[in-house]
Amino acid sequence: MKKFKLICVLLAAVMLTAAAVSCGSSGKKYVVLEENFGSEQYGIGFRRDDNALTLAVQEAIDAMIADGTAAKISTDWFGEDKVLKDQQFPRAIENTGDDSLQKILDKGEIILGLDVGFKPMGFYDDAGNIVGFDIDLAKEVASRLGVALKLQPIDWNSKEMELSAGNIDMIWNGMSITPERAENMNISKPYLNNRMVIIAAADSGIAAKADLSGKKVAVQAGSSALDCINAEPDIAATFTISEYPDNPTAFLDLKAGRVDALVVDEVVGLNLISEDK
Repeated sequence: MKKFKLICVLLAAVMLTAAAVSCGSSGKKYVVLEENFGSEQYGIGFRRDDNALTLAVQEAIDAMIADGTAAKISTDWFGEDKVLKDQQFPRAIENTGDDSLQKILDKGEIILGLDVGFKPMGFYDDAGNIVGFDIDLAKEVASRLGVALKLQPIDWNSKEMELSAGNIDMIWNGMSITPERAENMNISKPYLNNRMVIIAAADSGIAAKADLSGKKVAVQAGSSALDCINAEPDIAATFTISEYPDNPTAFLDLKAGRVDALVVDEVVGLNLISEDK
């Protein structure tokens, strides 16, 4: 695990100084384009009227930021404190006195829905345990609330349905904040920055968005990466979009040459490259 985290840190540093990321001793295998599909922020999603629960979780996170716990968790995973401070809710959340928090306290458990293919935010380790940066944050929040944390793998494309149906209590797995999501659900204050990057084979000749014309581009179904692509219709119209259930599967098709590029969250994309053998 320590080796993995160190690799992530080194790769992140390389991204700041170059448009390409190298992997393997044989030279460059993939490039991460300097041009991307935009910057976003991650937040935690709750049901639209679960104000008491939303505020309680945010209060715990704010306390973790203040006492240094959040910084320690971030440093353990990324080698530095990436947690955002002094943020505001995407949409104001008022204390309405609803029973959403009390229901969690009464049952003694809070259910977190996640995509277990979203490493390093949430994923299965070699022992079959679900671990990750978001998971460590959520475990600490649950502990401070005095309840158990249940990790529930879900189809990311159905996350809103799982939440509204009551199958999960929150979506916490690198979920990008968008205006539509902020309108349809409660969302925490932003806690991490993110970019939607384009990854291609080093010998593909793809160096900019314009080079995607006529190509096949992989993306996870129901993801913010797909939303970001569709937010640029003139560009999106020039290539074919291939949707996948998760990012690791999409990356496998990039490796196999079945697609020409992958659009993905930066932190996940860097991890996929670092672990490619």
